[in-house]
Amino acid sequence: LIFRRFFLRKNKLPRMFEFFRKQLHKKLYAQDMIVLNEAAKVKRDPFEVKRDKDGNPTDPHLMTIAAPPGSPEVTRLETGREAIFEGFRRGFARAYDCLVEDPAERGRGAEVAREFFPDEILDYNPTDIDDTEQSAFDVYLRESGVTPKAWEKSASKKKTVSSSAYDDASI
Repeated sequence: LIFRRFFLRKNKLPRMFEFFRKQLHKKLYAQDMIVLNEAAKVKRDPFEVKRDKDGNPTDPHLMTIAAPPGSPEVTRLETGREAIFEGFRRGFARAYDCLVEDPAERGRGAEVAREFFPDEILDYNPTDIDDTEQSAFDVYLRESGVTPKAWEKSASKKKTVSSSAYDDASI
């Protein structure tokens, strides 16, 4: 029902509708899970890169990342913008915490996610903005004069750090 409305009527994507109607997305997901599970067992030098005869990488390193235990799941039929957005932001936060190189930055994924994907993204409807050259969010911010609260907090932290660094330098 949702597939038909979203892919056929709303977006005119008949091939995508057929893909989902035939449940091929589940087959692709299962194949990906098998590849990721097998890659999680592989132990090799992280700097080793296998290449074909033309020098192209053939066997990439894969890292499985899961949401933290107890994280709320986005349900299969969820269509609410806020629930999907929060799930996306939780995923970004977890990936950030797993991949950030600086150990002092680990655990700050949720805070960084709020800076990159502020709450104000949910305050407008992107389909109401016709500009195809820029992001709808940038247009919304410019036209409304809104500055995301997370950006204000981030800017005040940077000012405090830079002014204290300046004070230390003048001693």
